[in-house]
Amino acid sequence: MSKEAIYHTAVDDLKRMPPVSLKVNGKNMTTKAININTKLLVPLKEVFESCGAMVKINEANTVATVRSQDFSFEVAVGATQVAFCNQDSTFLPLDHEIIFENNEIFVSVRFVLTVLKAKLGSEAEAGIVTIETLPENDFKVTSPAIEAWGNIPHKFVQHSVGGKNISIPINWTGAPVSTKSFAVVIYDAHVQSEYWVHWAVININAESSELAENAAASLSDYQQIKPYYGMQPAELTGDHAYQVTVYALDIETIEIPHQVVFSEDLAPFLELHTIASGTLVSFFQS
Repeated sequence: MSKEAIYHTAVDDLKRMPPVSLKVNGKNMTTKAININTKLLVPLKEVFESCGAMVKINEANTVATVRSQDFSFEVAVGATQVAFCNQDSTFLPLDHEIIFENNEIFVSVRFVLTVLKAKLGSEAEAGIVTIETLPENDFKVTSPAIEAWGNIPHKFVQHSVGGKNISIPINWTGAPVSTKSFAVVIYDAHVQSEYWVHWAVININAESSELAENAAASLSDYQQIKPYYGMQPAELTGDHAYQVTVYALDIETIEIPHQVVFSEDLAPFLELHTIASGTLVSFFQS
């Protein structure tokens, strides 16, 4: 079966998939992520301790308290939301309840990405999912329509899941002065989707700092090497992390010699000329 077919295949309710190896900020986790309908649940204690947080779990293994200089929260087994305290206290919903299994508490990968301000990645050949905290740098990617680690409004998703399939507005600031052009790529970082590209635009001039809402309607095929395709995750697969990455390139014109479907079709060409990049992470589920 092709990757494209796998992407659109429906899954059975509560189907257990093989567990997934996990790496956080370059460190291999000894405990694999649980994979339920391709929803990833990651080992809370090991993940957050690897990032310097203090984790305490009660004797009954039902409640965990996590504290660091930047955040604190308490989670309870069976909960479907978490009270998260940083600069603004808020409740974060989970796409799967917190579970206790194999002497570990597991929590939704979306929650981990949001708390750590991180993105998903992969080492495909090794079958490893990576979580990487986004660095603090001058090159920043934002959207007037989407809050970082928030939910994508329905306007921007496929008609089949209630949307209008309008391309997302994207802004960027702080690019290096040596930038000669930009490229913008939106991809689905969910484990099922294998970095399926939803939009790819290249050869954006160095003076630009945005793609306006619905820009896809007026871009040429020369620039828009993958036409905008709104989000349409398979049912029951949970929150998909859609990652908008803007690349500052050292070349005015870049050529991509074949069809773009997955990020692997683009990465070698962009990485060769990237001098800086920034990523905006957001979520959607059918």
